[in-house]
Amino acid sequence: MTGIVLVTHDDLGEAVRRQAEHILGRSLPVVTIAVSYQADVEATLDALRTALAAAADGDGALVLTDLPGATPHNLASRAASEAGTPVVSGLNLPMLLKVVNHAARAPAELAKLAATGGIQGVVQT
Repeated sequence: MTGIVLVTHDDLGEAVRRQAEHILGRSLPVVTIAVSYQADVEATLDALRTALAAAADGDGALVLTDLPGATPHNLASRAASEAGTPVVSGLNLPMLLKVVNHAARAPAELAKLAATGGIQGVVQT
């Protein structure tokens, strides 16, 4: 199973994970890393490397970040590139639901599903 790591500003990732658990009615094996505005870059990179190694568990991992170009995304991208892990930015609840429901897929395929799920979750009525 592909490991899932959410890297977001402060507690956003934890809040999205909790809502996904509420909707699905089960605990999710999702790791969340909260990056504060005053985060120490090297300490955060070390935490990200550790989280990616733990989440990968042989099948690899996927990183989801909240805002492209922001500090959480930039640090996650640095750590993920070292591990050959895909990163998808623009985290929303539909994206996370899509990913956890298809976590048996390979990281690269799961990254494509994450982007699809995130886009499909944006609807104008």
